[in-house]
Amino acid sequence: METLLLRQLQREVERQCQFAMIALQDMDEASANSDGKLFWYSVQNLLVAIGRISQLLWPPDPRVPERGAELRKSLDVGEDSPLKSREFVEYFERFDERLEEWQESSEHHRFFDSYTEPLDILAETTGGDRFRGFDTEKNAILFHAEPYYLDPISSAVEELSQRAEQEMQKPRFDLDTDPKETYEGV
Repeated sequence: METLLLRQLQREVERQCQFAMIALQDMDEASANSDGKLFWYSVQNLLVAIGRISQLLWPPDPRVPERGAELRKSLDVGEDSPLKSREFVEYFERFDERLEEWQESSEHHRFFDSYTEPLDILAETTGGDRFRGFDTEKNAILFHAEPYYLDPISSAVEELSQRAEQEMQKPRFDLDTDPKETYEGV
C-alpha cells in the first residue's frame, strides 16, 4: 500500500477515535445531568465511530486487499482488539429488524428501551423485552441484556488514537519516490 493512502487511513482512524472519545465524554456529562436524550445520542455516536474504526481496520471488501492488515500493523492493533467485532454495533444499526423479531417472538410484549436504571428494577423482565440499556454498575451498554463493556473499548480507543497521531507525524510520501509521481493520472 502506498504511504499516502496509509497516512490518510491512519488520519481517519485517529479522527474516528476522537469522535468516540467525545461521545464517551458526552455520555458522562449527560449521565451527570440526567439528560437521557443526550446520553442516547452520545451512545449512538460512540457506536457509529466504533463501527467506522472497525471497518477501517478490518474492511469487509477492500479494493486494496492488504489494506486492513497493513493498517493494523502500522498502528499495532492485534486481532484480539475489542474494536474488531461489529456485532454489537449492528444491533443498534439494525434496530428495526430486532423490533420486528421481538414482535414475532416476545411472549409478553413488555417493551423497555433506552433505560439507564440499575438492572434490579427490570428483574422481572426477560432479556428479550429489554432493548437498548445501560448498566451503570458495570459501565456497559446493553442490548437484549447482552453487555458491551465500555472500559476495554475506551482504553483501546485512547491507545489507538495516540498511535495514529504518532503515525500521522511521519512523512506522507515514500521518501525515495518523487511526490509528483503520486499525482500523475489524477
